[in-house]
Amino acid sequence: MPVFRAATPPDLPRAAALSACIGWNQLPADWRIFLDQGAVRVLDDGDAGCLAASAATLPYGADLAWISMVLVRPDRRREGLATALMRWAIDHAAAPSLVLDATPAGREVYRRLGFRDVFGFARWTLPHALPGREAMRPLAEADWDWILPLHDDVFGAPRAALLHGFAQRLPEAAFVAPDRSGFVLARDGLRAPQIGPVVARDEAQALSLIAAARAALGRPAVIDLADGAAAIAASITASGGESLRPFTRMARGAMPSAKPEQNFVFAGPEFG
Repeated sequence: MPVFRAATPPDLPRAAALSACIGWNQLPADWRIFLDQGAVRVLDDGDAGCLAASAATLPYGADLAWISMVLVRPDRRREGLATALMRWAIDHAAAPSLVLDATPAGREVYRRLGFRDVFGFARWTLPHALPGREAMRPLAEADWDWILPLHDDVFGAPRAALLHGFAQRLPEAAFVAPDRSGFVLARDGLRAPQIGPVVARDEAQALSLIAAARAALGRPAVIDLADGAAAIAASITASGGESLRPFTRMARGAMPSAKPEQNFVFAGPEFG
């Protein structure tokens, strides 16, 4: 079996090249989050442009760990690398709850490792502006006092460093509901900016938050939308958007207490 090692800062460009060659949207800044806040394991086979394989873990509080970036370069597939990296991630994370977002190709692999389906979502394009009925205002520094408790209650675990980092990357697309019941963040991406997460009291408010972020960006974006958000999906379709690919949220161990019905758009399969 090839020898995996811990990633280091000089690996970031080649890690980003790995996710790019598979068609993902990450930038080196996304990989930096795993390096700074979690752990990354890689296989370096000497290719000067691109790592051969990777996996990452990201702790969210004491009870939940996210498993992500289980990637294998196309020419190194069918060697058992993904399964070996998943076993490392499970052992390294060592949290009561392990969660990941699976592509259709990875779903059966994760089931064999003890993960079960929780719910589905899909990546959507937002090529044009969306209609929004509620007026939203830009996020202010004082808003973090209520955003973080709201987020933790809805998501089920704390992610303050992640959320602050997103807000700094695309501050013009960070909005809140005036009544403090919802918010939207966004970040830059390799192929398009990504809107999310979106926490809101209902679909109408979530759509208004998405519309505010999309208008502020002024260019096409992508979102990861919960399957149950039918009204939002209909609005995106009417504006010319389309669903690109499905994902399944999967868990191993007990899921933390959360309110997924208020988490309409996710931060991305790499972050949850």
